[in-house]
Amino acid sequence: MRTDDLNVLVYAAEHGSLSAAARELAITPAVASVAIKRLEDALGTRLLVHSTRSLRLTPAGAHYLVHAKTALSALAEGEKELHRERQEIAGELSLSMPSDLGRNVLLGWLDRFMARHPQLRLRLRVSDRVSDLFRQPVEIALRYGVPEDSSLVALPLKSDNHRVVCAAPSYIARHGEPATPEALCQHNCLCFNLGERVHNQWQFGSERISVQGNRVSDDAE
Repeated sequence: MRTDDLNVLVYAAEHGSLSAAARELAITPAVASVAIKRLEDALGTRLLVHSTRSLRLTPAGAHYLVHAKTALSALAEGEKELHRERQEIAGELSLSMPSDLGRNVLLGWLDRFMARHPQLRLRLRVSDRVSDLFRQPVEIALRYGVPEDSSLVALPLKSDNHRVVCAAPSYIARHGEPATPEALCQHNCLCFNLGERVHNQWQFGSERISVQGNRVSDDAE
């Protein structure tokens, strides 16, 4: 039995006309008539009596109308409940993020997000190590750059990622300040190690510089 057929019955009973019911439901009178016929065939009884000027419910139709309204109301309430459940975020979410992004940017935002969704529990993995989404219990991983595993579903959160090059005042005093990005090739740079790979290619706009140094760290901070 189709719910749209029940709707036709309810609207026809309210308006006393199949044509008026069809207009309310944005269907043709012929479609409305077929819906009533289909409903009557399924129930094995007449629900409506037609005349040249009016339409009225049969005793069986009046009795069934009460149940049709109850059924449609219950279905509508069920849809609303499902919609509310989809809007409410609950349960546990495992989230992995780089250490500097987590500590300096996301932790405050996560506090506000959880205040809006009190049924949510977060399990955070704040580390610069690349998470293995297949072996580790991680559902969402936030990372810089382009993922090396092309089988993962990756969405960009920000199109650019600006960094600054800095040095200790004591280093500048001993070795001088580089005037151009190319001059960094002559300096002792601290390189970042991620996933057993040393990232010594630094991007400056469209220019990529290869740097070197005697220290490598796996901590982005």
